[in-house]
Amino acid sequence: MGDGKRTILEGHGLSKWYGAGRRRRQVLFDVDVRLRAGECLAVIGGSGSGKTTLTRVLLGLEHADSGSVEYYGELVRGDVARKLRAQSGLVFQSPFDSLDPRWRIGRSIGEPLRLHYPDWSRDHVSERVAEALDMVSLDSGTYVNRFPIDLSGGQAQRAAIARAIVDKPKVLLADEPMSAIDVAARVRILESFEAIRNAEPDMAIIMVSHDLGVVQHIADRILVLHDGRAVEVGPTDQVLGHPQDEYTKRLVQAASL
Repeated sequence: MGDGKRTILEGHGLSKWYGAGRRRRQVLFDVDVRLRAGECLAVIGGSGSGKTTLTRVLLGLEHADSGSVEYYGELVRGDVARKLRAQSGLVFQSPFDSLDPRWRIGRSIGEPLRLHYPDWSRDHVSERVAEALDMVSLDSGTYVNRFPIDLSGGQAQRAAIARAIVDKPKVLLADEPMSAIDVAARVRILESFEAIRNAEPDMAIIMVSHDLGVVQHIADRILVLHDGRAVEVGPTDQVLGHPQDEYTKRLVQAASL
């Protein structure tokens, strides 16, 4: 866990509206959030609770209408926002959104390296791609020359995770990475995240999920969102074992049925 480690990313009083005029609606209400080096923070809540909006605001992909975000103590704007985006890895619900269907897997995974390190040799890129594949338990000799269509959903998601961590980001955002994956494949993906945390002990992870079983196995702390408000935050065992807010209690009860 990230106890005693430096705060990487911090949001203060984050509020966000969408739409205009009579259709204008608020989707985040004065949310505070903190992410430390080496920590996995799970953001949980029902559909429409503001989970994805919050994480996009935190990573500078969207702007808050009020409040502020700091990355290593600096306001996320201008050069700091660009630095944050360059040092973030993203994993989405559908792995096929991250993998170009026309490219072999090795090329897709290596693309962030070619963008961020144009002076790297082809051998250096290939070596790092192989390391990333190994971390997610995909044999590089087998998978680098395959196309996304040749992979199962679980294999494709692990390849997408390899792509997200190949350049060793400071922050990894995983937005519902297992919701479209079958149960057996989820175990391999959880093992991949555990391997990443062991290999990169200072990498911070934000896991957006509605699956409390997944959250229980990977998260150090949980932030519970309900209708755009942070209703509870704390260590995973405390939030799931002794929830304080009524909404959190309902989530935990529903997950145990």
